Amino acid sequence: MSQASYTAKPAQIIEGQYLDPQKLIRLLEEVYGTSSEGKNNFRVELRLNRYKIYHSQNVTDAGVLTEAQIRDCRAYGRLWD
Repeated sequence: MSQASYTAKPAQIIEGQYLDPQKLIRLLEEVYGTSSEGKNNFRVELRLNRYKIYHSQNVTDAGVLTEAQIRDCRAYGRLWD
């Protein structure tokens, strides 16, 4: 079994205030997908109310989440639309 290798610097840092972690993980699974071994192609760290997102080096077309996608993950995001 091979160890997944992630980027050294986070691909994106998102302020975590009012963020629904379950929605964020579902979104990241859609965006980055899973490996052939069934593991996520991303890693998330939560420190000091900030989510640091690292993507697998195997993901060639890795972008960042848009503001609209992040807003949909916020617990209050739907109130403002």
